[in-house]
Amino acid sequence: MQSDGSLVRTSLADAATALARHVLDALDGVGEVGLADCVDSRSDATAVLGAARLIGADLFAPQVLLGRALDPRDAESVIDSFAVFPPVIEPVTPEQRVRAWRDWATARLLARLVGTAEPAVPVDNTPLDAHDDWPRWSVRAAQLSSLALPGVGGPVVEAVRCGRQALARGVTRALLRRDHVTAARLARWAALLAGTGVEVPLDLALLLEHIRLHGGAGPRMLLDLAIARHVLGPRAA
Repeated sequence: MQSDGSLVRTSLADAATALARHVLDALDGVGEVGLADCVDSRSDATAVLGAARLIGADLFAPQVLLGRALDPRDAESVIDSFAVFPPVIEPVTPEQRVRAWRDWATARLLARLVGTAEPAVPVDNTPLDAHDDWPRWSVRAAQLSSLALPGVGGPVVEAVRCGRQALARGVTRALLRRDHVTAARLARWAALLAGTGVEVPLDLALLLEHIRLHGGAGPRMLLDLAIARHVLGPRAA
């Protein structure tokens, strides 16, 4: 029998998978994200709000990448998620640092889309590890892949921009380990850098196609690939 904690984690994971599929469909031109509708339609609305925080800034990918208007009801649901799950303001542990930056990116894009004041940058002077410890660096960069969206900016993006070689090594390591989830997350960073004119020592079109063919059909990984392709534009073909 599953414990209550296991049931909560399962419900949250299922909600995050479903929500990622909604975002992916919206990027493909099939409907809208419909976060508010998801909240209203599920018996456990808290799980959907928690899933919104797991998906993070990617909730706004259709707005950022396709120029779509944000549904005010969806915006209110994101605000509700911050009320139910307060953001980490002063992170201490590595896990809290990841959460703080992910929450900041979500709040920053939300503020820009609805025209409110942007959140303060988290109190974290080292958002990524040193480049020479590239295995650890790439793990943290992958955990922060939801910040790899146009318009987010900030210290994490600048740290990745300064770590192109570490990024390339991390992608290669992930592929050799058949860790396609991590490879897709790092590919997003590579696509973001290339999209801003930064030379990345990777064949990104080939990389994205390889992950698509061998990485399975998980909606969250497919969302990473879709975002990377949108950022790259014609170069992803």
